[in-house]
Amino acid sequence: MKRFSTLLTLFVVLLLAGSVFASGVALTGIGARATALGGNFRGIADDWSAMFWNPAGLTQIEGFHFGFSTEAIMPVGTYSFVQNAAMPFGLFRDGEMENEAKTFIIPALGFVYGCEKMSFGLGVYAPFGLGADWDVLDTESYNSDFPGIDYEDALQVIAIQPTFAYKFSDRLSVGLGVSITYADILIRTPQHTPNPLIFDPNYAALKDGVLAPMGLTASTYNYVLTDKELAGDGWGFGANFGLKFDVTEDLSIGVSGVYYNDVTLDGLINATTYYAGIPAATMAQLSQTLDGLIAMQQIDEATKQAILGLYSGQKVVQATDEPGDTDLPLPMTVGVGLAYKGIDNLLVSADISWTQWSAWDVIEIKLEDGTISELVENWEDGIRMGLGAEYTLTDQITIRGGFYTEAAAPPDETFTLTIPDAGRRYGISFGGSYDFGMFTLYANYENLIIGERNITEWVYDADSQSFDNMAGDFGMTVNNIMAGLNFNF
Repeated sequence: MKRFSTLLTLFVVLLLAGSVFASGVALTGIGARATALGGNFRGIADDWSAMFWNPAGLTQIEGFHFGFSTEAIMPVGTYSFVQNAAMPFGLFRDGEMENEAKTFIIPALGFVYGCEKMSFGLGVYAPFGLGADWDVLDTESYNSDFPGIDYEDALQVIAIQPTFAYKFSDRLSVGLGVSITYADILIRTPQHTPNPLIFDPNYAALKDGVLAPMGLTASTYNYVLTDKELAGDGWGFGANFGLKFDVTEDLSIGVSGVYYNDVTLDGLINATTYYAGIPAATMAQLSQTLDGLIAMQQIDEATKQAILGLYSGQKVVQATDEPGDTDLPLPMTVGVGLAYKGIDNLLVSADISWTQWSAWDVIEIKLEDGTISELVENWEDGIRMGLGAEYTLTDQITIRGGFYTEAAAPPDETFTLTIPDAGRRYGISFGGSYDFGMFTLYANYENLIIGERNITEWVYDADSQSFDNMAGDFGMTVNNIMAGLNFNF
């Protein structure tokens, strides 16, 4: 039972990690124009991407409008291992390590039709779609069969959102969108289980008298490694609502929010334990020594076999397609934005939003036999703030730029490599567009600077015999390139 609880706990943690690329390295949003402004778009919201930012803005569109964008995201993460003084690790690589290089392509598109006071829209976009591969363990001397990539995660999410907006007056509009979201996730990660022969004081005499002289208490043998693969998918629903009010001809304010119901996630779990391998001569010597202890009635045959198993180099399957599920709470977000265009050829915007990351406090995990366990995350609510500016050079050419910042949500006690939210995030973006008449072409670049995080202590959970976090120095930078087209008919 403890094994399944541990596996399912990890399953939920990693699903959270993928879903919250919004907090860490997440996408700034959708739409090439909006992202070039740093996502400070609630007070503007005048193209198809308003379905994401502020649905009320769709009332500014007349006739048929269609747009799409494609973003290439190139994250680079770094990790430097910090030793656990109380229970030392022996397999982590030294020095600064980087994740495997990957480029993620994130598309989005939307259709809008506006007539008189009403507008209708349909958006299809991927709010999340990232992942990472890490090789931070040197397992060749431990067990050469252990996979070369230690940590692997891949997330694909597609959202479909029909939207309706209504203009109550020349100044006031409201909008509402209902989203259907499908998520598919694959995660692999190692679990370090302490070797009882090394850390359990009941085995101190055996450790000092038998294992140490044979070199079997070296740090390489301190932990037993289990490779865990978790694949899951689930459906969710949400509502995106917004209000837009034109204070004057030049100043507008937008208020919007997103609410989600709990998403039911169903997953399959696979786990394989890899035991340390030792030379055949050493194994024979150990077996002979243990036979002597049996003869002196200090241990029994079952204990001997358990000890030999820990150094057998075997690969033992622990779980094959074991099912599990959980109801995952998704955080609510509420934000307000201002837009001012009272200066010739210049548009300035500002946004501030609050996200209820504390929704990930305690999450219940349902096991196949009906047992319920709890996952404690203790994430913290976050505030995002930013500024954007757009300047029209000619009738065809417009340039724009933006900035935003957002604090990290997870605490040190639950932080791992699978969560990219290393520290406070700073996003800087700039881009431009060319108006061809019937359509406008957009291009922009964004750089995300993620503040470093330094964690000095490993948090060990005795019940699951695993660690809740990872200690070390974490850092990340992300380069994003986006292109888009908007059509008006």
